[in-house]
Amino acid sequence: MLAQAASKAILIVGAVRWFRWLLKAALILSFINAVFYFFEGSRSFALTLVMGTGSILKGMARSRAMADYMRGKEIDEISNINLFIYSRSPSYRPFEWNRAALDQLKSSGALRQIKDQLLVRKISEYDALTKHLDQDYTNDENNIREAVSVMLEIVDMNYPDTLQLPEVWNDTAEVSQVHAEFYDSAEYRELRSTDLSLLTDDLGKVKHAVNHFIAIGDALEARTDIEIPRLRALASEIDALINAEYTL
Repeated sequence: MLAQAASKAILIVGAVRWFRWLLKAALILSFINAVFYFFEGSRSFALTLVMGTGSILKGMARSRAMADYMRGKEIDEISNINLFIYSRSPSYRPFEWNRAALDQLKSSGALRQIKDQLLVRKISEYDALTKHLDQDYTNDENNIREAVSVMLEIVDMNYPDTLQLPEVWNDTAEVSQVHAEFYDSAEYRELRSTDLSLLTDDLGKVKHAVNHFIAIGDALEARTDIEIPRLRALASEIDALINAEYTL
């Protein structure tokens, strides 16, 4: 009788431990699923990050194009329409982290139960980097608003709503091609012939405004060259470690 009771107790303890392990594994797996479902429920993390950085690349391309256009020009050589094009819509879309599973993972104490300390460190690094990128976005938006505010004192924005401007901005040769075609169009030549005037004839003020956009472009390079590639790598490393440790 005593032996049967002991056997049942052992089975119960074993079942409880197994159930707890299943709960922890499910919780951890829910985190990695959240990592890979950033945009529109897509499982392809690498692809969604590339899509998410598209607007950042546009901002960098605009900044470089503006710097190239302004280099060596005097005030009477600067076109209002060109600065208008280069300074339009400089903001980029915010990152769309799904933090619910990660917050649950941390608050439940499951991180302390993970034996693989490399996995714990990678998850912590991922958490810290997403928060860092959120702060970067806030700082970038503040700098962009300031740059736009300064540029509004330089450029006359009062063009007709029907104006069709080139929308392709990325890090490829396509930028040059699209803009070369626009600048060679009859619409651009008409705009140039009756172009709006800059709101100032002070070259220093114009350069000051352009410097704001150049500084924004320089800051954005850290997102696309360092931080986002690091986040992509961390997500892949976490995925591999979880699949190795918690495959049910």
